[in-house]
Amino acid sequence: MNPNNPGVKLMASIPVSPLIKAHSIIAVEGDGPKEEGDDGVVAYKSAHIDEAVSELVVRWNHSCQGQPEVIEEIRRILLEHLATPEGTRP
Repeated sequence: MNPNNPGVKLMASIPVSPLIKAHSIIAVEGDGPKEEGDDGVVAYKSAHIDEAVSELVVRWNHSCQGQPEVIEEIRRILLEHLATPEGTRP
C-alpha cells in the first residue's frame, strides 16, 4: 500500500462512476485533525473519496469493522440502497 506504487497511483486516479453511490467509512486513530491522521495503515487522505455521498470517520485503528458505529453505518447504507427502486438510479 505504498502511495508511490504505480498500481496504487493508477487506482487512485480512477474516479468513482457517477452511476455508483459510493459511501466511505474511514478509521483515524487519535483525536487530531482527521486530514492529518491515519488508522495505523492507511492515511485519511488516501482513503478519502471526493465522490462519496457519505463519509463516516471512526476514531479507531485499521480493524474497525467490529465497532458499533461502523456496523450501524453499514446497516444504514444497506437500508438506503434497499429503499432505492431499481429504475431511479442515475
